[in-house]
Amino acid sequence: SFAIKPMIHAPEHASGACQGGWGMGISATTKHSEEAWEVIRFFTSEDTQRKFILETGYVPSLTSLFNDPQIVAKYNHYPELLKVVESSALRPPISQYAQASDILQRYLSAAFTGKMQPEKAMKAAARETRALLKL
Repeated sequence: SFAIKPMIHAPEHASGACQGGWGMGISATTKHSEEAWEVIRFFTSEDTQRKFILETGYVPSLTSLFNDPQIVAKYNHYPELLKVVESSALRPPISQYAQASDILQRYLSAAFTGKMQPEKAMKAAARETRALLKL
């Protein structure tokens, strides 16, 4: 048993989370655009998503499913998770996102485990990320 709570934050700031996800698209050159739309409608339908979530525990993309009785019966933390998702921000659309994320994770870990002072860790993370992005 566990609970979900928004990320801790300084009093003068708001809590936040980073959001990612899956995307579906249709090739501009496909000869089967109608069939592709049918597949997208199927996978994004409430019934299909409900079944998928109940089997996998993935986070819903439809807001209504966070409070769906069947889903909440199995995953009772989803209503609280909705609050976190609603205050989230999209991951930055940069080609080096994986590397930037790794930099931040390493320095956050160092700060949380006491291997580095938090301010030094965040300054080092910022310096490495700027170098990565050539800023």
